[in-house]
Amino acid sequence: MTINKTQEKGYTVYYKEGRDDLKSLMDKYMNSEIGGKPLSSGNEFRSVELVEYQSRKFIIKNDREIDYRFEKKLQNLISGPFYSRLIKKLDSLTPEVRSCTADLYYVAEKTRFRQCYDVYTLHEYIEGEPLDSINKSNEDDLKECIQRLHRAGLASNDIHSGNFIRTSSGELRVIDLSCKGSLKVCQANDILVLRNKYHINIEGHGLVYKLVQLKEKFRRLSRKLRGK
Repeated sequence: MTINKTQEKGYTVYYKEGRDDLKSLMDKYMNSEIGGKPLSSGNEFRSVELVEYQSRKFIIKNDREIDYRFEKKLQNLISGPFYSRLIKKLDSLTPEVRSCTADLYYVAEKTRFRQCYDVYTLHEYIEGEPLDSINKSNEDDLKECIQRLHRAGLASNDIHSGNFIRTSSGELRVIDLSCKGSLKVCQANDILVLRNKYHINIEGHGLVYKLVQLKEKFRRLSRKLRGK
């Protein structure tokens, strides 16, 4: 499927070809003609809403947070805005491959020097319940979910129980991807968090993984020496 690209009201807009109905939804939402149920975002610069449209549910997010750290600015300059890359990546995958996560239907970005400072996104709503915790009862499913995500060329980069949804059919899916910047670094972060925090072992490979692992060891050593 082709991703359409257009300019509207200062935003660069991306949406899936043949989904003018969803573009109409976002046009109405951004014009305040329809609204949704606010959900917790954990950040004053982000909003998340559950919206019903034509008997379907969707998640709409607006993110205006800017990371001013030099390394993040350099990362953005190299890789470019995240969500416009993500919608293209997800669209290139088969439905079976991308079923490990929520699909992305629409992106409207404002950028400056390849740094995104305002973005609206329309996501698939996954019916189900978030995990209460990551424990022995779900570690195998979680491991398989992350491995499927990595095989799809994606990463979570923010692994915690609330970012995993158990569907009514029992399938586990990961949401709210934060794999900005280097994909290999984000995948390495996933592996290390699973191993160090949740004691779930996924074998890491490659130079990038080894460098991220070494950085994490130095960080832990530094905290230990400082008594933290």
